[in-house]
Amino acid sequence: MEIHMASMENITCWAFRKLCKGASDSYTGMLSLTNLIKRNNTWEEIDTFPIEGQKQWIQVITSKEVECAAFLQRLEEEIKNHPEKDNVYGIQLNASCPSSDLIRIGQGPALIKRPTKVCNLIKELLKQDKYKVGIKLRLGLNELEVEERRIFTLFRELEKIAKDNPNFTNVTIHLKHAQANSSDKYDYSFLKELATYNLPLIINGGIKTSEDIKKLIALVAPENRKNIQGVMLARQALKNPNCFLELGKDIDGSPLSLRSSKDLALEFAELCKQHRPPEIYLKTIEENLKFNPVG
Repeated sequence: MEIHMASMENITCWAFRKLCKGASDSYTGMLSLTNLIKRNNTWEEIDTFPIEGQKQWIQVITSKEVECAAFLQRLEEEIKNHPEKDNVYGIQLNASCPSSDLIRIGQGPALIKRPTKVCNLIKELLKQDKYKVGIKLRLGLNELEVEERRIFTLFRELEKIAKDNPNFTNVTIHLKHAQANSSDKYDYSFLKELATYNLPLIINGGIKTSEDIKKLIALVAPENRKNIQGVMLARQALKNPNCFLELGKDIDGSPLSLRSSKDLALEFAELCKQHRPPEIYLKTIEENLKFNPVG
């Protein structure tokens, strides 16, 4: 089972992603395609330097097909000019971030009720054969959209894309709606039905231990469990960057070599020397991690 580390704003720089050994997949911070197209300095945040054993995704946000096309063209130019960053496995469209600024302009979870628009964006990103393509979703923009089962309409359309496009390999579902509070409980009741679609699901929300994973899998009918491709963690990585190694051992017996808080801090400092993150990343990481980064 895949164990993904979620994109986290001003946190998931290369140094932090590499620190989180045992993660099968990781994501850059969420990047606006508008900014990537118009501002050269935004490309500095695409820091996909080598990480052994980890598939690296660029997470993007947009609501415009033309931006997807321009991004793909620009990405090839950037990789050509910076071959050391040629370690991009896939591109994930974010339709999950609950930012009111993004929702106001029709991005993020505002897209969930627009299946045609979402599919057009995905199809545009699939107009290349080098990178895998995925999407991150919530159950809806708000409670009303959850009640109206908008997510299932979207899943039906995404299933059609997956049938014809083997490079569409990642549907991450965050099991809350976008207006839910961080303290609100996750809604796992939809998981059984979501798993009936032939889509590669990554489950996100409230997962900390292998027991949590087992309980979620148990909600899904045995014949549909093949559609659960993996799980995604975010906050747990901030508390304990060893969490991916610990989960891996519990799930498939992967070798376990845990690092102390001191060792983690020293390792992170050394990684920052190799590829120093922007200062905002360093500040945010220091404020959020449970160990004290040094250097």
